[in-house]
Amino acid sequence: MKLHVESPDGHGHPVAVIDDEPDSQRRDLLFDFMRDVDRNEDLRLEALDNAEAGTPELNWANHYTNTDMYPDGRVVITQLDYLLEDDQKDNPPQTVITIAEARQLILDWIDARDQWYAEREAKEPLTAQTDKPTDGPQPVVSTLRESREERSR
Repeated sequence: MKLHVESPDGHGHPVAVIDDEPDSQRRDLLFDFMRDVDRNEDLRLEALDNAEAGTPELNWANHYTNTDMYPDGRVVITQLDYLLEDDQKDNPPQTVITIAEARQLILDWIDARDQWYAEREAKEPLTAQTDKPTDGPQPVVSTLRESREERSR
């Protein structure tokens, strides 16, 4: 599976778009799976490793999909109940990929996302840094202190 990143408004956080999936239901589920993976890549990769090592990882849900990862190599992606139409409740949209495919999608996403941010930062150095994901909370106190010092100059 091949993906690229897009930003709906050209400036916000990008999303992964699957390029080579002709089945729209499967493509939509993979898109939603990747939205759920976003900013949780390390946790999902660890869960895939656990499943591959023999421990099933079940009921991984976020905003859009439920993901079950099995030691036999299957990754079952199902649309969450609250997103289902009435006629889908008995048979929710579902797709199956392998652990290797899921891992590769996540790693491809990380590379593409980082490249997207690097390219954007080169074009728009100040704007690019304002909405880039961080590894933790920003130091608000130091930012306020710096702003006060700049105003007092």
